[in-house]
Amino acid sequence: MDTRTALERRLILFLAEKYDEEGYEVIVESSPERLPEFLSGYKPDLVLHKKWRPVIVEVKTREALAENPQVDETARLVREQPGWDFELAVVETGKQIDASEDVWPLSREEIARVAAEAERLLADGYPEAALLRAWGAAEASVRIRTEEEGWLTDRPASKYLLSQAVYRGAISRGEYWFLHRALWQRNAYAHGLAPPDFDEKLVDALIGITKRLAESTLPPKYD
Repeated sequence: MDTRTALERRLILFLAEKYDEEGYEVIVESSPERLPEFLSGYKPDLVLHKKWRPVIVEVKTREALAENPQVDETARLVREQPGWDFELAVVETGKQIDASEDVWPLSREEIARVAAEAERLLADGYPEAALLRAWGAAEASVRIRTEEEGWLTDRPASKYLLSQAVYRGAISRGEYWFLHRALWQRNAYAHGLAPPDFDEKLVDALIGITKRLAESTLPPKYD
């Protein structure tokens, strides 16, 4: 199995578990006989059923998506069917941060200092600046946990770091989804945009998660 397929497979299984916990009936790689006629010849990655409309979920890396323009046509076909919907989940591959070789991860002590700076900014009425500062400490805390376990030897970009951290058990699924949301809001502000649902409580929670991750260590693993 090549790296691209392995990444897609991991996200399929991760999403299947997540949707199952949310109360959906989840079918992974459904057999043709379980699909309606309009999907004849198509093998979706996930099919979700709940009380409302069923959803087809397709999982692709960005590279595979660029090479498969028929995804848009499949999405259009599904959404044209009464009562059906389509979702695309894009896998973030291991693109590295574009940074000098002279940089290094923050230590636990440095993470605590940056988190304290974010707390002061929040208390002084600068929540957006606090978010930007807090995210740096949050990402550093995830990175240090994974690197201490020898899981990451390069410097992957934020989304891939989070996906690897939850896959490896360095963070919980709840922490993953919260950090994913915080990252989206951080990116918006970093690029001069204002997210519509920004809440100061998110910054406070981000600082709390950062402290917890930085202060704790992963339990030992036994063969």
